[in-house]
Amino acid sequence: MDKKVLGLKDFLKKAAENEEKKVRIAHIDVEGFGLIEFVRPREGVMIDYLEEITETVDITKEKTHEEENGKKKVSVVKENTKVKIRGLIEAAEKFVYLCCPMLQAKETLAEYSHVSPYEVPTAIFGHNLTIELAGKLNDKFDGSEARKKVKEEIKN
Repeated sequence: MDKKVLGLKDFLKKAAENEEKKVRIAHIDVEGFGLIEFVRPREGVMIDYLEEITETVDITKEKTHEEENGKKKVSVVKENTKVKIRGLIEAAEKFVYLCCPMLQAKETLAEYSHVSPYEVPTAIFGHNLTIELAGKLNDKFDGSEARKKVKEEIKN
């Protein structure tokens, strides 16, 4: 089966179709607040968030070997995970802030002038909810949630 080389017009049409499929606005039910509107950030912001949270997690594997009949074999594999919580919180704060127009509003910033703008989400929602929101937003905007729903539909 020969595939036709995509021309510029078709390429741009396909790119526009893919762009239209992306979730632009998400309404998330935030515990203690209700539905809040969040806006898809630029791709660079999403990449920064993923890079920053990746840098906060350090996973090490420790293998214990034992010899049996002259052959070495792994008897125990222990995995240790360290999370730099400050880095995780800072990445989540920035991501949530950049996705939420209400957090960026002049009135909100005036009310929370005692903290930096990126710290406003934590001042309002607390650390745990801010981290949770960042995860939900990432899932919504990168398509993970849509892929999960499609898989569920296929299973059913």
